[in-house]
Amino acid sequence: MMDSNGQLLEVIQAIIADHFYGKKESIEICLVNNLNCALITCLQSEKALLSSCRPFLVDALNRTKYRFYLELNGKANEVELSIGIDDETMSEVLSFTLANSHSGAHLQLKKLHIVDLLTDDEALFKGCITLASNPIKKHELKFMLFNNIAKGCVQLEDARHLEPRALLLKLSEDNHTTHLKLCSFDALANLDMQQKYSNRLLVWPFFDTDLIDLLLNIPTISRLSILVADDSLPSQIATKVMLEMLGCVVTCAENGNQALELASVNHFDVLLLDEKMPGMFGSEVIECLSKQNTPNNNTPKVVLTGITDNEQINALFDKGATHYLQKPVTKAVLEKFINPWQLT
Repeated sequence: MMDSNGQLLEVIQAIIADHFYGKKESIEICLVNNLNCALITCLQSEKALLSSCRPFLVDALNRTKYRFYLELNGKANEVELSIGIDDETMSEVLSFTLANSHSGAHLQLKKLHIVDLLTDDEALFKGCITLASNPIKKHELKFMLFNNIAKGCVQLEDARHLEPRALLLKLSEDNHTTHLKLCSFDALANLDMQQKYSNRLLVWPFFDTDLIDLLLNIPTISRLSILVADDSLPSQIATKVMLEMLGCVVTCAENGNQALELASVNHFDVLLLDEKMPGMFGSEVIECLSKQNTPNNNTPKVVLTGITDNEQINALFDKGATHYLQKPVTKAVLEKFINPWQLT
């Protein structure tokens, strides 16, 4: 017999999403689930929950000018749904009886997670900031807008404007585990193979626990700082773009002398040096660094080269190179190569 109990979070999200479907206004939406579970099952059926929640939520949404705040709190075997509109104080709206007082799994982040939010929607960003600063329960979340400095951050791209087919294409092209996509409720419902990409999709409107659930299920990734030295501007730009797509922070040098100067005073997680550069070859930069005490004594030193002769390759290692990659290098090769240093 099929369980007829309703999922409260999904019902609330569906009602809000349906209310804004096709509308252009941008309102700050913040959904906080203080029960700290990703799944809240109520004794009422989904139909009964919809019937109870819709009038209250839609009435509140119709009165909202710029900010809608919804909070779930529990006591005994009940959950209370409260809302705040614009600058109004929180007011209790509804209470429901839980089918199980321990619905879902307890969610708790063990460390600070920085979320790099890629969006032009100011209301979305403000809603996320409010979510992260929830005074009752903090999950150690910090949102940054178009950040490219902090290591270990997760990228959340606003893709709510994309139709299912375009969203599927974007997901298939960008398969990095820390690149999450925020999609519309409608797009998810019509997305083929959604199970395959469910660990990288966040559906708007989302509860804080929805995001926590995703963050707990992705590998901990370090955002590597990489020095790229290449005198060929097209090649330098191509390598930089590929590495940034893989979540790295890239510093570029136009020749060996500049690379040596940068690596002598700044720490990098990886040095990626073209071999044949004017003035000083990549292997010569490595040789100079190995004779000095620099912040990169233990940094992997990688030579990019078209050399295939074993004797010449051995000469690179004799000068202090730890690895070499054949040119031209591809994104797939770079991703496989840097992955061991990204995973912590």
